[in-house]
Amino acid sequence: MAEQKQKKAGLTISLGRRPKVLLLGNGMNRVYGGASWAGLLEKINRTSFTADQVKSMPFPMQAVLLSRDQVDVSLQDLQRELTQCEVHPWLGEQLRRLLAMPFDCVLTPNFTYEVECALVPDFMDHPLRYLRHTAAVPRAEKGFMLHTYYNLPRPQGDLPLFHVHGEARVPNTVILGHYYYGNLLFCCDEYLTHRAPEQRYPLWPGHGSLPALSWLDYFILGDVYSLGFGFDTSEMDLWWLLCRKKRERAPHGDLWFFEPERQSAETKRALLEAYHAKCVSLGFREPGTGDYRAFYEAAIQEIGRRLTEEGGASQRE
Repeated sequence: MAEQKQKKAGLTISLGRRPKVLLLGNGMNRVYGGASWAGLLEKINRTSFTADQVKSMPFPMQAVLLSRDQVDVSLQDLQRELTQCEVHPWLGEQLRRLLAMPFDCVLTPNFTYEVECALVPDFMDHPLRYLRHTAAVPRAEKGFMLHTYYNLPRPQGDLPLFHVHGEARVPNTVILGHYYYGNLLFCCDEYLTHRAPEQRYPLWPGHGSLPALSWLDYFILGDVYSLGFGFDTSEMDLWWLLCRKKRERAPHGDLWFFEPERQSAETKRALLEAYHAKCVSLGFREPGTGDYRAFYEAAIQEIGRRLTEEGGASQRE
């Protein structure tokens, strides 16, 4: 990252209105054969084990074992491939529908750049043009990206996008492996515990504003719409943050988890609900590939309805 091209930007959160936050996973990208976890493991595999032999392990540990604990080196080898930006027409259309909605922020655990390229087709030609960092750090981070984001242009105003698990363009930022997940979780706890007095979340609703110094502020305080992100139980940082969101004493938003119902995921849904997340299936159950397309189109329509409906009083499950 060229330091002279880094820009600091002031993000703020209104205390009179919950931020609207999109948590976007890889699900829509998978509808038309986009990069999968199994495909990534196959590419970093330096052992004689198969992905099927290690599937009982948590995802982060699978990556450690198959790469022989050389996850970062393996990702550097794949950097060129992972930074290609070819967005399927259907995916591009759905992403633009989503991003035209009044979201204040996008959070994605994806390492790749489908969202950026849906809004800025030539994004990968000059990504530093859009790179920003908050006032919490002097420059864009090369490790845990709590305060670094891309500022994406939209007609209704720029949209900050945080790669919460790092990005392929800077392999050292990628969170892949339980060691890195543990360190990221430590950083999250440090940030949320040791905010300066003037930056702490207020215990009463008001009409002022609070500086948004990290994507954690948006996750804790905002109404989060999770789409295409499976909330696998190995994602310990986001599960911890969901529990932290539930326990926050200051006024904070909800998390809406959009996913078709699956019998195999009943316990995960129950755990999400124990943390006060709202699970929304829209009547879809264990769909095949073709039905996933219909589910995402219906989910995007429903998210748009909720965002434009005053107060969300008639939100339906």
